[in-house]
Amino acid sequence: MIGNRWGAEGPPSEAYSRVTNPERFGSLHQVAAELLDRLEREFEAERAEGYGLDPELEEGFKLARPSVTLVPRDAGAAPIVVAFSDFPGIVVRFGRLCTAAFPTCGCDACDEAAESEAERFESMVDNLTAGRFREGIRIPAEGAAWQEWEFWSDGGHCRQKSQLDPARARQLVAARDRSLYEWGPWPKRR
Repeated sequence: MIGNRWGAEGPPSEAYSRVTNPERFGSLHQVAAELLDRLEREFEAERAEGYGLDPELEEGFKLARPSVTLVPRDAGAAPIVVAFSDFPGIVVRFGRLCTAAFPTCGCDACDEAAESEAERFESMVDNLTAGRFREGIRIPAEGAAWQEWEFWSDGGHCRQKSQLDPARARQLVAARDRSLYEWGPWPKRR
């Protein structure tokens, strides 16, 4: 979430390459750990912790602690993987294809706050566990391929679409059982 620290003029150009207080995101580790614990208590899901659970997700940054994955016992419900970066922040895989970083950037210009990033993360997780999440890869006969995902609730929806190299898109689809996932809700514990 972009803050309002800079006013109408916007941030100075040097703020885009500067991170003066990354520690402000340290609470995201605790928020994520507590949320994962709650999900494990409330839903029928298998938990695993370790390094290398999702090498692609964990690539490009140093981990502060082992990643955690929760896989619902219902194969029609989307799994989640949370990697804890030493930035500090978290990088999350929702389902098979959707990844998101919290914070998205962390630079001074973006002016993100831990509280709003925690709210964004919790909202996405709530939609995931409620079955309000879909994702897919579209490969047209000609032109660019697209990776898409969407979360929705009564409060609105969040959708993202990004272009993929067609060869990479075919590789991703071949590595999975299908190209479109309409995920269902997580089963609750009795």
